Amino acid sequence: MYGVALTVWQQVIWLLQAVARPQAALRAGWALGRMKVLRHAVPGLTTVRMFVPALGMAAALTLVLSGALGATAAEGFPRTLVDELGQAIVLEQPPQRIFSVGLAMDNILLSITDPARVVAVTRFALDPASSYVIDRIQDHMIIVDQLNAEQVLAAHPDIVLITEWNNPDVVRQLRDLGVTLYTFTGFDTVEDALDMVLRIGEITGDEERAAAIVAEFRQRAAAVAERVAGRERPRVLVLDNWGGTTGPGLSAHDIIELAGGINLAAEYGIHGWQPIDREAVVEMNPDVIITYSGEAFAEELRRDPVLQAVKAGRTGQIFHVNHMEIHTHHYILAIEELARRLHPEAFSQ
Repeated sequence: MYGVALTVWQQVIWLLQAVARPQAALRAGWALGRMKVLRHAVPGLTTVRMFVPALGMAAALTLVLSGALGATAAEGFPRTLVDELGQAIVLEQPPQRIFSVGLAMDNILLSITDPARVVAVTRFALDPASSYVIDRIQDHMIIVDQLNAEQVLAAHPDIVLITEWNNPDVVRQLRDLGVTLYTFTGFDTVEDALDMVLRIGEITGDEERAAAIVAEFRQRAAAVAERVAGRERPRVLVLDNWGGTTGPGLSAHDIIELAGGINLAAEYGIHGWQPIDREAVVEMNPDVIITYSGEAFAEELRRDPVLQAVKAGRTGQIFHVNHMEIHTHHYILAIEELARRLHPEAFSQ
């Protein structure tokens, strides 16, 4: 057995360190006592063995602190993550200063973790039209218009959440300076949004909260599916104020399908976003036309004499659907809203 002879003063100093900086004290305990820490397969379960009779009270406190740390967000750290570019990222502990440079990340990050840990969000997080987390914005946060190296460095972040379309020169500069960056690339489908929730939970150490959000989404989507099961599925066409429609590969397609509709664009071989003219809309003759471009644009569509000739126009089935544009788990709100529009009889009770 190993032994270390500690003076009373050494033990007192160690105990003071333990109170002020428990993680540092644990490392000190390892050095002094040649402590062996065995992390089991069960996440967060840590067994500490000390072969230092001389440590006495210090050893006992080490055990207590180890258990306390294991019960916090520090469980599972250090950890190695892989971002959506395939870059490996090592986090020694849960990041306490998180810098976000994308609205999707703003909404998800502040839905999952303590706002005190978030040092920057985009200006869109303050916009009621696009933000679900306005009430979680705090005074200490930097409001970002775009990725800016000076703002990032001034914030001293533990990690920066970026997208693949951020300025590559700034990204390269930050990497060269040793700033930890996590890049997101999946912004297309509903499943991409749910994956982002889980990834941000992994980054912050809030996996349980992230998993609960995804589980709630799936539970509510399953409840919609149960209500609309066996009912005739209306043929739905998306139109936006850019003159386009949406096929498979984007969230609007997923929302239509999950709400109990058939995406008419998919039947005509359209994939992703594609421009569409009125002649094609007349040929498709949709049962329902939806838009995510606002109520004013929906009213324009309703007044369009060409669209008044198709089934959706004749039956008054042209409307705006909320929550379709913002890439988050809040897509479930769009699914539920659209399902009620497509199958009102299924939700009448």
